[in-house]
Amino acid sequence: MSASDTSPSSVPPPGRDPAWYRPVFVLAPARSNSSVVAAMIGMHPELYGFPELALFRNERVAQLLTNPPAFRGLPPRARNAGLVRALAHLHDGRQDEESVQRSTAWLADRSEWPTAAVFDHLLALVAPLVGLEKSPEDSNREDYLERVERHYPRARYLHITRHPTPTVESMYAAWSSAGFWDVPDELFRLHLLGTWLFHHARLKRFTDGLPPDRWMRVRSEDILNRPREVLPCISQWLGIDSGETAIEAMLHPERSPFARLGPANARGGNDPGFLKAPAPRATALLDTLDLPEDWVVDPWLHVAVVEFAATIGYRHKTSAS
Repeated sequence: MSASDTSPSSVPPPGRDPAWYRPVFVLAPARSNSSVVAAMIGMHPELYGFPELALFRNERVAQLLTNPPAFRGLPPRARNAGLVRALAHLHDGRQDEESVQRSTAWLADRSEWPTAAVFDHLLALVAPLVGLEKSPEDSNREDYLERVERHYPRARYLHITRHPTPTVESMYAAWSSAGFWDVPDELFRLHLLGTWLFHHARLKRFTDGLPPDRWMRVRSEDILNRPREVLPCISQWLGIDSGETAIEAMLHPERSPFARLGPANARGGNDPGFLKAPAPRATALLDTLDLPEDWVVDPWLHVAVVEFAATIGYRHKTSAS
């Protein structure tokens, strides 16, 4: 498939070779600093950083275009903003309302395609650059991760973490009034702390089951606070240039064609805060896993969080010590 392959085609492409591509997937729960981190890494001269494509929550394109019964999340137009922006940019060289309309129609004409075939198409368009993609939806469930791995058995995975307390506070600010869950406000941080634990535990189980050379775990705070030290390590792991020029390019995620809100009919494709202010900034790294006193949290869940956080690099210094 090539950039000129934009004619309607309801027939799925012929059999694919799952080992043909070796993309990089950044895995993280939402609100993990993963938008800016993925955009930074995706600016490497040998990589191509996509917006959030959110392809692998479904097996077929048709499922991306409609809401399942009783669904409470974002509507398809919002969920697919990153995908149609990527298609518009790579098909037409721009992201305006007209090109987004064409890319949306392109998807509708391929409703029977496997979602992996759409990603293959995007990867072919950016070759020889290596595609890098970050969508929190990819790791929301075990079967989503299994789908990614089944379609791309040579993929590399970068597991990005963030301290639980600021993650939960960021989740609360973004979601407490969204109405996606039937959780009383006083218990919402308890719900979110469980989300942090279960999502990262899922990612740890998944990566621990892979060959060691196919995954890397990095604290987002280290990337943002010490980028000139940490980004070369990530580059070396990926087998790409770790020299000064490449690292300098990675320090400017704001130069990505997707580091802005997008046209009115595809507003989004990444964290809104990042899209409004995409330059990287240093971030606090707490040295304790004590929780704010006003949080209502089950003590056993807190113990589980403390124990698990130690396995992914977060130390616990109690307020009494």
